[in-house]
Amino acid sequence: MKHKSLIAFLVLVTLQSGGYVAVMKLTGQIGGYLAQAYMLIPALSALVTRIFFDERKFTDANLRLGHLKHYLQFWLFSLGITVLYFVSYTVLGAGQWDFTGNTFLANLSQQFAATGQDMNDTLPPGMTPQTMLLIFFIGGLTVFNILPGMITGFGEEFGWRGLMFPRLYEIHPWMAFVLGGLIWYAWHLPLALVVPQQVLPSPSEQAILIIPMVIGAICTFTYLAYVYVKTRSVFVAAFAHIVMNNASASLGYLFVLRNQLLANLGTVLVMVIVVALLHATGQLRIFKTFVPDKESVVEL
Repeated sequence: MKHKSLIAFLVLVTLQSGGYVAVMKLTGQIGGYLAQAYMLIPALSALVTRIFFDERKFTDANLRLGHLKHYLQFWLFSLGITVLYFVSYTVLGAGQWDFTGNTFLANLSQQFAATGQDMNDTLPPGMTPQTMLLIFFIGGLTVFNILPGMITGFGEEFGWRGLMFPRLYEIHPWMAFVLGGLIWYAWHLPLALVVPQQVLPSPSEQAILIIPMVIGAICTFTYLAYVYVKTRSVFVAAFAHIVMNNASASLGYLFVLRNQLLANLGTVLVMVIVVALLHATGQLRIFKTFVPDKESVVEL
C-alpha cells in the first residue's frame, strides 16, 4: 500500500491520543499532571510504525546528536522567538509584567488551597516559594531544556518532524507544511480539556482565533521542520522545541495574562514574522535538498 507508514502513524497517533485523553478526563484533576506523558505519544507511534510498517525502518530517522554549535544556535534563536512573544503581548496589551512573581505565586497558592493543600508544605525544608520560583525561572531558560525537557521534546519531534513531515513531503512539499501543521494543531486541542488555562477565551473569541491559530501552527511547524532539516538531527529539533515551551513558562511566571485573545494573536504574529524572515533570507531553500528528486520540490 502506498504511503503505508504515514497512514499507520496517523492511525496510531489518533487511537493512542484519543484513549489517553479519555483517561486524563476520567481521572479529573489528576489528569492535568498526566499531560506531559501525552507528548510521548507521537514518538511511540513513530517507533511502532518504523518497526512494523516502514520499509526504511530507521535509516532516515536522523537519530544523530548533531553539532554543539546547532544547540547553541537554536537555543538562542528559540529563546529570541519566545522573548518576542512577550514583547508582542506587552505591545498589544494582553497583560502586564510583575517582576516580583508574587501574582503567580498567589495564584499557585490558591490552586493548592483548592485541593486542600498548603503550597509551603510541598517545598523542601528551608526553601521559600520565591527561591523555588527563581530556580524554575532560570532552569526553564537553561538546564531544564536538557532534562526532562529533551524527553518530551523528543516525544513530539521523533513523530511529527522525524516521520510525518518527510512522508508528507514525499507526497507534496506544501502538503508537508500545511497539512502537517493542521494535524499538529489539531493534536494539541484535546489538552485544553484537561489542562487548566490562566484566561479562557470566550466562545466568540475562540471563533475569531481559529484561522490565526491555524496559521500560527503552520508557521511554528515550518520553523521546527526547518531546524530538523538544517541540522539533520531530531535531537536538535527537540531541543529547539522545548526551549520555546520552557522559556514561555519561565517568562509566564513574571507576566500576568489578562487577554488570551490578544496573546494568541501576538504569538501568531511573531511566528508569521519568523517564517517570513527565514524565507526572505533564503533559509527555507534548504528544503530543496531534503529529497533526492529536486525537480519535484516547489520553490519556497
